[in-house]
Amino acid sequence: PTATPRARRGAAALGLGGSEQPESDSEDEMPLNTIGNVPLEWYDGFEHVGYDLEGRKIMRGARTDELDALIKRFDDPDANRTIHDALHGVDVVLSQEDVALIRRLQRRRYPGATFDPYPETVPFDFPDGKVHPLSSAPPRKAPFLPSKDEAKKVMRLVMAMRSEQYQRSVANRRLQEAKERPDYQQLIWDEPPEGEVRHRKRLPAPKVSLPGNAESYNPPKEYLFTPEEAKAWEKMDPADRPLGFVPQAYDAMRKVPQYDGLIRERFERCLDLYLCPREAKTRLDIDPDSLLPQLPSPAELRPFPERLSSRFVGHAGRVLSVSVSPSGEHLLSASADGTVKLWEVETGRCERTCSLGAEVRSVRWCPNRETAVAAAVVGVKMLLLLPLRE
Repeated sequence: PTATPRARRGAAALGLGGSEQPESDSEDEMPLNTIGNVPLEWYDGFEHVGYDLEGRKIMRGARTDELDALIKRFDDPDANRTIHDALHGVDVVLSQEDVALIRRLQRRRYPGATFDPYPETVPFDFPDGKVHPLSSAPPRKAPFLPSKDEAKKVMRLVMAMRSEQYQRSVANRRLQEAKERPDYQQLIWDEPPEGEVRHRKRLPAPKVSLPGNAESYNPPKEYLFTPEEAKAWEKMDPADRPLGFVPQAYDAMRKVPQYDGLIRERFERCLDLYLCPREAKTRLDIDPDSLLPQLPSPAELRPFPERLSSRFVGHAGRVLSVSVSPSGEHLLSASADGTVKLWEVETGRCERTCSLGAEVRSVRWCPNRETAVAAAVVGVKMLLLLPLRE
């Protein structure tokens, strides 16, 4: 049976057609789908399966259910040679040539039945009648030996190089090159100098200043230029400008454009690093003990008390606190025997003794000279005393 023009057109679109050309029929010619290598699952929810060469939709063909397909398979004699073209949405009936092509491919044979995989070798004619060398041995060295004329030329050159005139010319050329050579102090490829070489002191490369608030993508309002400040900034000389850019505010980081002066600043920075080599710094050897301050000798701290001038004797227990009055005439002492004594500083005489009944831990005078009041701590209590009153 012969396939219809529509079926042959579908087979040709699938690449399974034989040597026959599809017939030209304006009514039955099927449009080519131009969606390319696109998964057909993308068109599952649409009524079309693609677009033709003129951009019109190619409507999806009506698909029968399994029962109708089974009945049609028994009634149609070409059912075993009918396949569904999903790209164009139609059923294609394969011809005998297409079936034979598929069977050859399944058997791993060549697609064309007339193809000869072992064609006859075409002989090529060479002038000398040889295609390959008779031997793979390397060529002899004899053809590469210099001739006698070349050997005489080499000997003349050697004798000329050994002559005194040639040696003097070489020495003169070296002296001339030494004079024309720049007077460098020392290079890494030169010979080591005999004496000490003093290198010139180089300036260190300038450090890059740290970014401030003006460099922020959203700086505060006080860092933004007003129209008058922007005009004044443009009129200023680039060397006199406090900032090399105009601060701008952006809502988000992704809205910040590329910095215009990035390449220029990186180039100037490379020049700074290239023109300012590293400077050799000598390390200071400092003794840590020399950094400590020198303490004065005790002889330089005089006068200070060196002998016992007065003694205050009278407490039966350990003295826990001592306080001198603001005037400097009287002294209060607190003891573990539960007493507070008033002493005269100049004579060391005990003028009064106050018994508080428990251990007195601390005693202090009031710093005011006009009120002779003292405070004493007894256990968890603080008592106020008037030592100078009768």
